[in-house]
Amino acid sequence: MLRKALHALGYVIAHVLFLGAETPAAVVGRLRVAYRLVGVDIVETPRVDDAERTIFLCPYRNLGATWFGEKWLCHDVLDRVDDGYVTFLRRHRDIDYQRPRGCGDLAYCDDSAYCYSEVSDRR
Repeated sequence: MLRKALHALGYVIAHVLFLGAETPAAVVGRLRVAYRLVGVDIVETPRVDDAERTIFLCPYRNLGATWFGEKWLCHDVLDRVDDGYVTFLRRHRDIDYQRPRGCGDLAYCDDSAYCYSEVSDRR
């Protein structure tokens, strides 16, 4: 039930956060502002193929790990809010937002302290 509530919260926030953002570049700009507002340190912002990628230090990866298990806040809480963003952007903007995930699958970003997200057109 908490996960559904967090997803709904993300969906509602997305209506405000992405108001007027109709392109991947505009969406990623808003996401980067939101990341910075919650204390995320953005490391790199490359364009890869047709996707805008944001690589950042995920400061919340181990917050709450002592009580709730490793990566609880970053993956079980913040990801549900991001899922609301994903739903909104697909449904209302036809934009694909790949929510933050670990850098382990990127050739040049194998440090577990880093995450990345991508935004691209679905067309």
